[in-house]
Amino acid sequence: MSGIMMTAYKIAVLCNNRIAIPALQALAAQGRLCALGVPEANTDVIDFGLIITEKSGIQLSILKKEILSDQLDELIAKTDAQFVFTMTFPWKIPGDILNKHESKFYNFHYGLLPEMRGADPIFESIRSGAKETGITVHLIENKIDRGPIILKKILPLSINMTHGVLCTNLSWLGANLLSELLILLKNNPVGTQQNENNARYFSKPAASDVCISWQKQDAKAIEALSRACNPWNKGAYTQWNGWNIRVVESTVINETSPQSEIPGTILSLDENNGLIVKCYNETQLRLDIIYIDEGFMSGHKLFAFGLKKGSRFVNLNLKMN
Repeated sequence: MSGIMMTAYKIAVLCNNRIAIPALQALAAQGRLCALGVPEANTDVIDFGLIITEKSGIQLSILKKEILSDQLDELIAKTDAQFVFTMTFPWKIPGDILNKHESKFYNFHYGLLPEMRGADPIFESIRSGAKETGITVHLIENKIDRGPIILKKILPLSINMTHGVLCTNLSWLGANLLSELLILLKNNPVGTQQNENNARYFSKPAASDVCISWQKQDAKAIEALSRACNPWNKGAYTQWNGWNIRVVESTVINETSPQSEIPGTILSLDENNGLIVKCYNETQLRLDIIYIDEGFMSGHKLFAFGLKKGSRFVNLNLKMN
């Protein structure tokens, strides 16, 4: 057995999302997890944390943003953690803590750096039609997503991945890379500097980012957007007659639309053909599953609510309330 495997490094993890769960379970099973920190408002992850910590005696810290520095200082002092991993942690690690505990904090970024900086690279990777994504583990510095890279793992993106499916794939990738990561941290905790020439930053998705623009987006782009919004936003928004409708799942139709129809127009609405809508650049999209306040249902069932062939969805350009 290698020296790294025999050395039970103590790892504290700060997280805010289910994507961290397989890694947490792996670290706990290896006897490496010494503390878990979760923001106070995230009751779901706190409940899961209680299950892990009660069985193992691991410290669970309910974190508050206004006293984060003191809490992190105390957590490290009590547990003697060699490293602190952040996994979807929503708050910036205070500069005084980074200075005091040099080369101790590392972030699991669920996207490729420096090309996909920002709060939700999973959404942007799917929406943009990227061919691959992955996990980038980097040293945390004062500037968000800019520290030296310790390890980068690539994950191919298939055309049918939803936001939820990709989260699950990345969560298991995060657990599987732990052994290699610990070896790298032992041998080269400095890492490799990011190439700023390749850097791009994407803000957290706003309301306008999850709205369909039939006159500006072709069928392929709208289909990708619907997957990027599934399940966290219950689909991508459109409207008809002031009624919010979300496209959860859709299929690009390889047919040419009549030139006379305006994008957003319903070309078909029946059980045999489904709900087919004209999109930008003479493309067509079948809305397979939609979400409304009444529930999730097949697209063609909107006929019961008054939609019909020739009806037109609103071209949403602005942020919704």
